[in-house]
Amino acid sequence: MRKKKKHLPLISVSIIFSIVMWIVFFCDYSFLRRGKVTRELEEIQQKIVDECEKVDSEVKNSEENIEKGKKVMVISAILTLFIAVLKGIIGYISGSVALVADALHSLSDVLGPIAVYFGLKLAQKEPNAKFPYGYSRAETLASFAVSFIIFITGIETLRQSIEKFGNPTPIHHHFAVIFAVLVSLAVTYYLYKYKAKVGKEIGSDAMVGEGAHSLVDFYTTIAVLFAVVGSYFGYYILEPIVGGIISLIVIGLGLKMIKKDIYMLMDFCDEETVEQIKNITLSVKGVEGAHHLKARKSGPFIFCDMHIEVDENLSFKSAHKISEDVVDKIKENIKNISDITVHIDPIKKRYIKVAVPINVINDNDVMSSAIADKFSLAKYFVIASVDSYEYNIKDIEVKENPAKDLDKKRGIKITEFLMDNGINAVIVKDIGTGTYNALGNNYINVIKTDKNTVKEVIDEFMNILKKSD
Repeated sequence: MRKKKKHLPLISVSIIFSIVMWIVFFCDYSFLRRGKVTRELEEIQQKIVDECEKVDSEVKNSEENIEKGKKVMVISAILTLFIAVLKGIIGYISGSVALVADALHSLSDVLGPIAVYFGLKLAQKEPNAKFPYGYSRAETLASFAVSFIIFITGIETLRQSIEKFGNPTPIHHHFAVIFAVLVSLAVTYYLYKYKAKVGKEIGSDAMVGEGAHSLVDFYTTIAVLFAVVGSYFGYYILEPIVGGIISLIVIGLGLKMIKKDIYMLMDFCDEETVEQIKNITLSVKGVEGAHHLKARKSGPFIFCDMHIEVDENLSFKSAHKISEDVVDKIKENIKNISDITVHIDPIKKRYIKVAVPINVINDNDVMSSAIADKFSLAKYFVIASVDSYEYNIKDIEVKENPAKDLDKKRGIKITEFLMDNGINAVIVKDIGTGTYNALGNNYINVIKTDKNTVKEVIDEFMNILKKSD
C-alpha cells in the first residue's frame, strides 16, 4: 500500500499535465481552424482525398472489368471447343463434310486465342543474354503455326467437298447430325448475347466485336442445318455445296491470319499508329518537330525510335527532360508500347521571343527604358521577337505584368503568362529561386545581365546568338 501511495502524486501530476496539454492543443487547433492557412490546408487535403478516392474507384472498376472480360473469354473458349469437338466427331462418323467444315470453323475461333495465350506467356519472359530483346515474337510464331494448320485443313475439307460434289452420297445418322447442329446454334447464339452484353457493360469494343463474330458463326451453322435437312429429303448435292462454301471461308480466314502474322514477323506497324505517335510527340511542350519516326510490332508489343527537334539554346538537362516527357506521354496514350528510343536534334529557331522586365515605359523610346531590378515585381514586360538569322528585332510590344499586385504565387502566374505569349527567354537582373525553377521547368531560358536598358540587353543577347553560330 505504501508503494501505491508513494506514486499517487506522480500519477496525479501526469493526469493534470495531460489534461492541460489537451486543452492547449484543442484551443490552438480551434484557433488554427479559424486561420486562412489551415483552411487552405484543409481544402488541399480534401482535394487529395477526393482524387485518391477517385483513382481507387477507377482502379477497382478497371480490375473488375478485366476480371469480367477474362471470365467471358474462358467460358467462350470452353463452350466453343466443346461444340467444335462435338461437330467434328459426329461429322466424321456421319460423313457430313459440311459439319466437319463447320467444326473446323469453330475450332479456328478457339485455337487462335489459345495459341496467343501461350505465346503471350512465353513473351512475358525476361530478356537474357541469348535473347536480349525478349521473347515477344513467340506470340506471332504460335499464331502463325495455328494459322497455317487452319489453312491446310481448310484446303483438305474443300477437296473432300469437291469430291462429294462430283459423287453426292447421303449422310448417315441424320438425327445425330441435327442434334449437334442445334446444340451448336444454341451455344453460339448464347455466346453472341453474352459477349455483347458484357462488352457493353465494361466498354470493350473488342468483346462486342467478338459477339458479332459469334453471330456470323450462328448464321454459318444455320446453312449447315439446311444442308443436312436437304440431304435427309434426298437433296444430297446441298451438303457438299455448303461444305465447300464454309471451307472457302476457313481458307480465307487462314490466309488472313497468315498475312497478319507475316506482317508482324517483318516488323510491320500500321500507319494509324505511327501517325498517332507523331501527333502525341508534337503535342509535348518544347518539341519543335519530329522526323525519322519508325515503329514496329513484335508480338503484342510496339517498339519505336524517333528524332525530336528542340531549341539549341536549351540546356542538356532541359532537352533530356523533353525527351522523357515524350516517352511518358506516348506510353500514357498507347498502352502496348514496350520501348521508345528518342534522339535529340538541337535546331536553331529563326525567331526567338525575349521578355525584359521594366517598371517605367519611356514614351519616346521603349528601347531606352530601364530594366527592373526585381523580375517578378516589374510592372511591365517588353516582349521582343528577335530574328536569329538577320540579328535584328522583327517586332516589339509592351505588356503589363499580370502578377505585379499578387502577394504570393507570382512566379507561377508570370510563367503561365510568358508561356501563353510564346516566350523563349527572359533577361533579368535579379530573380527569385521559385520563379527561376518554374521558368526552367517550362523550358524558358533565364539570362542574367548587368546592363541597364532594354536596348543594351537585347544587343547583348544578339551578340550571344552570333557567338553561338
